Amino acid sequence: MQNQIKCSSKKHGEINAIIFCLECNIYMCNKCSNHHSEILDNHHKYNLNENIQEIFTGICKEPNHNDKLIYYCKNHNQLCCPACLCKIKDKDNGQHTDCNVCLIDEIREEKRQKLNDNIKYLEDFSDKLENSINELKNIFKKISEYKEDLKMKVSKIFTKIRNSVNEKEDKLLNDIENKFDQFFFKEDFINQSEKLPNKIKLYLEKGKKIKDTWNNDENLNSLINDCIIIENNIKNINDINKNLENFKIAKTKFKFRPDSDDEINKFLAKIYEFGEIKEDCEIKEDSETLRFKFKPGISYALTNNNLTATKIKGCDWDCTIIGDKEIPQNKVSKWKIKLNNFKININTWNILVGIGPNDPNNEKNFQNKCWSFICGTSSLRNSQGESKYKNHSGKLKGGDIIEVTVNRILGNLSFAINGIDYGIAFTNIPKEEILYPIVLIYDYQQTVEILDL
Repeated sequence: MQNQIKCSSKKHGEINAIIFCLECNIYMCNKCSNHHSEILDNHHKYNLNENIQEIFTGICKEPNHNDKLIYYCKNHNQLCCPACLCKIKDKDNGQHTDCNVCLIDEIREEKRQKLNDNIKYLEDFSDKLENSINELKNIFKKISEYKEDLKMKVSKIFTKIRNSVNEKEDKLLNDIENKFDQFFFKEDFINQSEKLPNKIKLYLEKGKKIKDTWNNDENLNSLINDCIIIENNIKNINDINKNLENFKIAKTKFKFRPDSDDEINKFLAKIYEFGEIKEDCEIKEDSETLRFKFKPGISYALTNNNLTATKIKGCDWDCTIIGDKEIPQNKVSKWKIKLNNFKININTWNILVGIGPNDPNNEKNFQNKCWSFICGTSSLRNSQGESKYKNHSGKLKGGDIIEVTVNRILGNLSFAINGIDYGIAFTNIPKEEILYPIVLIYDYQQTVEILDL
């Protein structure tokens, strides 16, 4: 978008401005900027561009407001002027009348501390940024390779199908030629038939001549030979004539199936239904088993080399069991949890299986910090404590196995129950947050166990 701000000088009011001076609070064209730089070269100047709204002038930018920004609105984290706080509200004034407002001097220290925090965040982020970009490139490379491999696989399958269809077509065409050659007549038979009348006429005349000279004993051997020739040709004439009679009564006995549009359409429908591209929660080559044990705790007992945990005391959701290994970032990890002793009392939630942070401190509401599958209701609970049902229905029972798959590359979480995958449950798993496998137990004596994949 072309810059429309004009120079603040009355002499140059029709010329577009290219510079803004923060101290002078004026816009300058190229000529004014040159003079200004010679005299006041220590002023803060901004080159005007498409993002001119980001230039801070110290003056309120609200329509019809020309006052300095001397107040701070805590509700909107925004500087404002006296007109913004006007008690009389209209379309231009009083936008912050009902907000928590203070003088900008009162938030000096708060903003300074926030600035320090933001500087530290940006420094930390800057250190990680290069690695993150490289990781992103590697992920994109893997995804691109996976996509091309998938396309190649589809192409190979359909090339094979096309080759088979072409071979079938060639075979059917060849069968037609062979069967018609076997049961019907070739083109040379037509040529023979066309010559037949003249041939009959020729041998008829020759036979009459032989008959007229039959008593000539001197040429008897020649006459006998001519008779033999006529006899052989009559045999050939009879064969042709027989074929002509057969040709008159011949009926086509061959068909090609399918012989209706309905059958053809059914076949085409099967082709269209063949194959399907489905979403998958992971690139399976990158998945690996997360091998971990349960950390010791005060509300449960560990056995089986810390692979089995049983709740022994406490009440409600104060029994949180955490794995002793962090879920790796930039990888796809899997593990299985078996419900050995599940239904103890009548509580419907009983056990939650999923992922969460490292330090619950036995908080009763710790489940609201996790992403989990609720075994008692076959529903899901996210980190904000919201619960929703998945397409798996019904309570689980003792002996049931839950498989957890965490994709830290794409940030999603999936659950499988007794080997049946119920798809992606959550898509908002933080990619850089430190997370661990977790199990939460409600009732006494309930037992869970880590299984090897």
